[in-house]
This record gives sequence, structure tokens and C-alpha cells, in this order.
Amino acid sequence: ASIGMKKSSPMKSSSVPRDAKPTLKYGTAWKKEKTTQLVRMAITHGFRHIDTACQPKHYNEAAVGEGWKLAASDLGLVREDIWLQTKYTSVSGQDPNNIPYNPHAALSEQVRQSVAKSLSNLQTTYIDSLVMHGMENSWDKTLEVYRTMEEFVDDGTVRQIGISNCYQLDALKYLYENARIKPKVVQNRFYRDANYDIKIRQFCQERGIEYQSFWTLTAPGNREAWYSNANVAHYAASKKLSTANIFYAFVLQLGISPLDGSTNEDHVEEDVLLMKRIQNGEQILDVEEMRSIATSLGFSLEDFAPHLTFQR
Repeated sequence: ASIGMKKSSPMKSSSVPRDAKPTLKYGTAWKKEKTTQLVRMAITHGFRHIDTACQPKHYNEAAVGEGWKLAASDLGLVREDIWLQTKYTSVSGQDPNNIPYNPHAALSEQVRQSVAKSLSNLQTTYIDSLVMHGMENSWDKTLEVYRTMEEFVDDGTVRQIGISNCYQLDALKYLYENARIKPKVVQNRFYRDANYDIKIRQFCQERGIEYQSFWTLTAPGNREAWYSNANVAHYAASKKLSTANIFYAFVLQLGISPLDGSTNEDHVEEDVLLMKRIQNGEQILDVEEMRSIATSLGFSLEDFAPHLTFQR
């Protein structure tokens, strides 16, 4: 079934550069047969960064390709107006009955076949960002995958590379030190059990690595911090924003780029407007409001974001 879209003024152009950071990325996991229309809708309302994976178990990558192409046709956009990020997912993360490459091939060949499949699915000649969905079960294998990804940067097929689901700072440092082409992305679950990646986020900030978060609104502990928090409800009412937008503002002002997988058109529109306000330099939350939200997550603001300087 198609998803009807509101008549609105699509954000065909903006004073904000496409790659201004931090930025919301439209997340496409678990959208199945609705993926095409949801990606089209998200781009229509101003999303320009789209995240997917060559992992049919959780993503419909070919439908992402259809979605961005339809939106581009609707809005008069070209490929360079859209930022596409996909992932190489190892055999262990795939549905054994639907692996998008030959699982018996050499590991480097599995990566090459996955990238070729992504290029075909996404209807593109290049990928803006290629991410290793998770580390392999040994450093030798992890570095083999990463070095194969580096080759795609060498030949221009991929613009940048990165890593996902990496929660040990020592592991990230080792990968970084052994990488010929340094990772530009770390994409992790943003949640309490990993201490909200405080040390990893600081490492990323110091080295110009974009930290992308997922589970941002829904992780245990996070939802309570915005959905049932009286202070956040007060901030939302006073600023005429939703409580979810307040939490997104908190995360964006920390320099984090969250994945946003909303299927609600009104929410998508609200989220894009919030992102553009922050990218244009507006401070939605003041320091005390930021401190209150950090406290609700169990940390002082200074501990939560040691890479930032705060003044009362």
C-alpha cells in the first residue's frame, strides 16, 4: 500500500550544506515493503542522509534505491544531493536463507560482492559512506574486511568508511591505528549499558569521526528521560516542540548524529526543521536544560560530554 504524503513545500534547497554536522540520518531498518514510500517521504520533507545495509534480514536496500530515485525525480534532485550510507554485514549477521553474497567465497570477496550488490540495489555508481556492520571474530578477519573497504575508497567507489557496533575504546583505537584510511564514522547503540559511549564519543570528536547513534529514543533509560520526564515536558511546552524533539536537540547539541527512523510524516517534518535550526547555529536548549537531561540519564553534563566546554 502506498503512503499518502501531505502537500507541503519540499525543501529542495537550503542554506545549510548537505553534509553539515551533526545531522539526522533517516534510518531504514525493519521497514520492509514500506521502505520505498518512507524514504521518498523522508527526502521530500528534507532528509538528505539515508542509512541502510546490505542485510536483507533487516533492510530492504533495493527499496531504498527506489525511494531516493523517486524523491529525486519529484524534487529535481541529482545523486550528489543525497548522501547514501550502507553496510557490509558478515555472514553471522545475515539470514542464512538470504545472504546477498557467496558465503563460501574468501572474506575479501564477500565484501566485494556485498558492495557490488549495494551499488546495484541503490542504483548508484558510488557510495557516500560504507560501514562495517560489526567486527569479525578475530583481528585478522576484521582487518581483512577493513582493508578491502579501503580499496573501494582508493578507486572512488566509496567516499568514506567506518565501523558500527564497536563498544570497546581499545578496539576502536587499535582499528584506527592500523587503518591506512582512517574511519570517518562510528555508529553505535546509544544507551546506558555502554555508558552512552562517553570515552568513544570523546575519541571520535578529537579525531573528526562522526559519531552516529541508534536506539536514541527507544533504548531502556532513554525513553524515560524524554517521554515521562516532567522537566522535558516543561521544556517542550515552553519551546513548542515535542518531548522527542527535546531529546533529539540534546543529542544533536552534544555533536551526535542520530539515526531517525520515524514513519510518522508529521514527526519527520518536525525533526527536519529542528535539525536545520541547530545546524544554523540555534541553541535550542541552554546549559541548565542540557544539564537536567544529562542528570536524568545518570551523569553530570561535564561527565557526559567532556569534549565540550560548559559555562553556567
